[in-house]
Amino acid sequence: MNTGAAWIVLIGIVIATLCAIGVAYCSGRKQDIANDDLEYVEDMAGEYEQGIVDNQERLLWLIHMIKNNYTLSIAQTARLDRVRRMLRRTTHQLSG
Repeated sequence: MNTGAAWIVLIGIVIATLCAIGVAYCSGRKQDIANDDLEYVEDMAGEYEQGIVDNQERLLWLIHMIKNNYTLSIAQTARLDRVRRMLRRTTHQLSG
């Protein structure tokens, strides 16, 4: 094997290793959520509470996805908890 081919193989191995490390780092790390996304969820919950749209299942799914896939600050956790309480309160009003 000549020197040029050995260098090409070595560079390929280094690039593949760096790509594998990058994918492992990004897939295991939770992202921060934007406040706009939480505002969207709050707006949907407000529409549900007012009886404009029945989007309870979607809200529950969004809350689950946010909880599992994003890192929340204390303020963002409080906002998400308010949405959960709003859903529970509205669900109890509808069933009672």
